[in-house]
Amino acid sequence: MKFKQKSFRKIPNILAHLKGQFLLGIQITQLSSVQIEKISDRSTWDNGDSFLPNRVGKFSRVNADGKEVIRRDKPKETISREYYYTRYELHGRDRVEVEDSTWRTYERFPRDIIQPQEVHIKCIEIQNEKFLLIECDSNEDHSLYLHKLNLALELFGAELEVQIPAQDGFVQLPPKFKVVNWLILPSGTYTKEELIEKIKTTISSKLRKTVKPIIEKRLNKIASYTHQEIAIGIGGYKGYVIYNFIDKGISVLESDSPNNATYVFNFSNWTELSKKTKTEIINGDLALRRIIHDQSWDMSIDQILR
Repeated sequence: MKFKQKSFRKIPNILAHLKGQFLLGIQITQLSSVQIEKISDRSTWDNGDSFLPNRVGKFSRVNADGKEVIRRDKPKETISREYYYTRYELHGRDRVEVEDSTWRTYERFPRDIIQPQEVHIKCIEIQNEKFLLIECDSNEDHSLYLHKLNLALELFGAELEVQIPAQDGFVQLPPKFKVVNWLILPSGTYTKEELIEKIKTTISSKLRKTVKPIIEKRLNKIASYTHQEIAIGIGGYKGYVIYNFIDKGISVLESDSPNNATYVFNFSNWTELSKKTKTEIINGDLALRRIIHDQSWDMSIDQILR
């Protein structure tokens, strides 16, 4: 089926008659290499793979990150943020540029955080052809249902296919989906410089130039301690980096969100952790400790990793 509009405000009539569960998406061979590169950092998938797509546009950004709603009807709150800047110093007769950071405290209206939907794309093989599909259900929450339709339209384009999982096995769903949202970088596989570059690629290019160096500084701080493995988020998990300190029995999660915190987990939970959504990781009860990004952050990291 082909749609003319770029997004839906309501469920289109052509889909309104569908009842129950169905799959919406596209055959992989119908996607160009450019489209595939936009959708995910991977270019190939196995039957049963499940991943959070890249931030391609409005719907995929909200799908991966959620959104903030500014509450101008509430009193302002006081917050502190660390900012990067450069200044010049006189070294003898030379004027030298120096990097530095400072903390600023200011007032702003509070934010309500709307959690991301984190709808995953599933790779499903149908009659020897692989499809990228989103599981939909006409009986689910209306806003989630509409979100999935808009997400499919944004990721796959105007021509979409509908597959209906029938009891006779017309579409045979994999018995179990494998989550592939992390790229594992074992220690010794890459040089220090290569690791730094790979981690930099996961940091959002849209961060302000006064913020991005602060994120890099935090990541470098954690990485300066001997770790055995790094897992960087791919697709919609970009911006999340997990350092596995196997000898210490902990995993440390850092992200490129200035409003987030550093999370410390028991390494024995890593396998379970890698299968969870970002919301489940951050808001669940797996964390041993949550370290706020404040002026005592460096000291707290030293205490944990020294």
